[in-house]
Amino acid sequence: MNILYYLGTFPKLSESFILNEIYELEQSGHNVAVCAKNEPNSKITHEEFDQLDIPIQYLDLPSVTDTTELLSTKILQPQVLKHARYRAPLKHHATYLFRAKRCIEFINDLGWDLNHVHSHFATRSKFTGRYVASHFGVPFTLTAHAAGLYKEPIGDHTTDLLQSADRIVTISEYNRQYIQEQFTNKTPIDIVRAGIRPEKFSPTESTVDNRILTIARFVEKKGHIYALEAVAEAVDDIPEIEYHIIGSGRLEEQLKRTVSDLGIKENVVFLSNVDDQKLLQELDEASCFLLPCVIAESGDRDGIPVALMEAMAMKTSPISTTVSGVPELIDHEVNGLLVEPRDSKKTAGAIVRLLQNDEKFSEYAKQARETIVRNFNISSEANELESVFKKARLSN
Repeated sequence: MNILYYLGTFPKLSESFILNEIYELEQSGHNVAVCAKNEPNSKITHEEFDQLDIPIQYLDLPSVTDTTELLSTKILQPQVLKHARYRAPLKHHATYLFRAKRCIEFINDLGWDLNHVHSHFATRSKFTGRYVASHFGVPFTLTAHAAGLYKEPIGDHTTDLLQSADRIVTISEYNRQYIQEQFTNKTPIDIVRAGIRPEKFSPTESTVDNRILTIARFVEKKGHIYALEAVAEAVDDIPEIEYHIIGSGRLEEQLKRTVSDLGIKENVVFLSNVDDQKLLQELDEASCFLLPCVIAESGDRDGIPVALMEAMAMKTSPISTTVSGVPELIDHEVNGLLVEPRDSKKTAGAIVRLLQNDEKFSEYAKQARETIVRNFNISSEANELESVFKKARLSN
């Protein structure tokens, strides 16, 4: 199959699941090309990207003089323009159509008989992917993540974009039900997990007693405040707790002030961002992984955080909340512990319970990795995505 991915930035460190997906499709023998709006603004060190051998085209913003290209018959086609009826400023319409023309030229230069176009995230710019698919008469599918579905204000375009897709892909049953209720119950929706590569995670016996780890951007939906409050309470029972936090973001100074106000400066270590080797070491050494996700005031929320999957692949028992799709990953008291969001007291109780019970800790850790290998493995999930593409072709 000849597949075009139309993306925002490629590759992007926080979207490694897209890179993993493309890598697996290429390894399975498919031809994959990428058209992306932006190059990464920093050097990306990623084994899968280094091993990729695919054509990539980055698309510049059009200039005023470039607008004459929109008179091209590549764009002025009924099957393309019928998807351009959503509300947007004229300059946005022109930009998306211009980029579609550039993608079409890119594919033509490859000499491909294009079979499929796929995008990620339900942002307005992804109409470009729809236009390209319509030009070639091939299916267009879109993976809808939490970003773009929940955070207010929801774009006027979202319903039009999701309804224009031949099939929608999403990562959780929670998302699927929400899309059907809020946007469309007409477009078929398939669940394909944003899996990881379990073989990249090799747990050892290096666990450090009473070490807790969080890896997350410093944004409201990750629940750092509740994690710190829970740790402060758990320290009363286990004074030796050592809490490592990896990440960065606009809430960093607020979180550091909270640590001071709670009197746990001796227990908390901010590690900022780290390289992959250090990340794996921290995951391996942690006794538990803490990520008390919440729904932010804006409505923003996680889907199924990749950081939780990576911790579980390293046999690090997770503690998280019942938000969004997290319960589809963590089975309470089977492979980890779940609490209600924004409940620092119960989160503290989960921490103490896990750290003080070696037998439960070991069983959760074992089951955690087995869950990832069985249900969140990128190899099998890429096969599922391939099946979605085939179903879209049959109905196109």
